[in-house]
Amino acid sequence: MKFPFSALCFLLAFSHASAQDPLDPNLFQAGVYGDHDRTVTCISGQSGATFEQVGWAWIPDDLGAAYITLRFEFPANLDFSAHPIFHDLVVDVLVRDYPGSTVEWRMLFEGCPSGWIKVFSQQCILLDDQPSEIRIFGENSMVRDCDFILNDLSVLNNLSLNDPDCQTVSVEVSTWGWIKSIFRD
Repeated sequence: MKFPFSALCFLLAFSHASAQDPLDPNLFQAGVYGDHDRTVTCISGQSGATFEQVGWAWIPDDLGAAYITLRFEFPANLDFSAHPIFHDLVVDVLVRDYPGSTVEWRMLFEGCPSGWIKVFSQQCILLDDQPSEIRIFGENSMVRDCDFILNDLSVLNNLSLNDPDCQTVSVEVSTWGWIKSIFRD
């Protein structure tokens, strides 16, 4: 199977990264990443480039999560090509828009999951090559544990887009024909 050079560089960028650990295993924490392994925190691409944003949360093992509330600010140069896909234990999602381009997602869980939880993933499209950020507001984000106590949530990281000051993983504009050709060769 042949891979284009850009795809090979993309794979090599992942091979040297390591997943981010929680800052403190006793704290509730969340972050937005550009991959499923919690390693990519910067994405770079031109207008039309696609990538996947992935929301992760750390829930202390002895507490579990009844629900997680995340307040996001999605930049103006970002669009979504699909609805988010939520964790299998998410039984309901409440969405509320706020002034100033922020939105709050409250994800209700069954079974009180704990540890690392991939809360959601969503396909995104860059609308231009300007620097921006997908941001979680820690002061407006929280977790209700399974003892029904409301806990603060620390933000591990936000996802930088086209930030010239960080090491980025480049994404390219692609078509289904190009993607299928990778697997044909």
